[in-house]
Amino acid sequence: MTNNENDIEAAIPHTQDGIPMVVNGQRLSDTAIQALREARDRKNEAKTTNANLPAELNGPKGVEPTRYGDWERDGRVIDF
Repeated sequence: MTNNENDIEAAIPHTQDGIPMVVNGQRLSDTAIQALREARDRKNEAKTTNANLPAELNGPKGVEPTRYGDWERDGRVIDF
């Protein structure tokens, strides 16, 4: 981020736990703020849950390659 972007970010009001209260110039409703909190909590929970799982043997490297129920390798898609 540039200094100008940091200044803009600092000018946006946030809740006590860091959720922005204004997005795209519009104030978020309490329901939207609560949804952002829940999404953040689910994401953090998924990170800790996945960190506790054993490593996959002979599995794909990097991000999970499934997309639309398919496996993609080097541009080739294989349906099971």
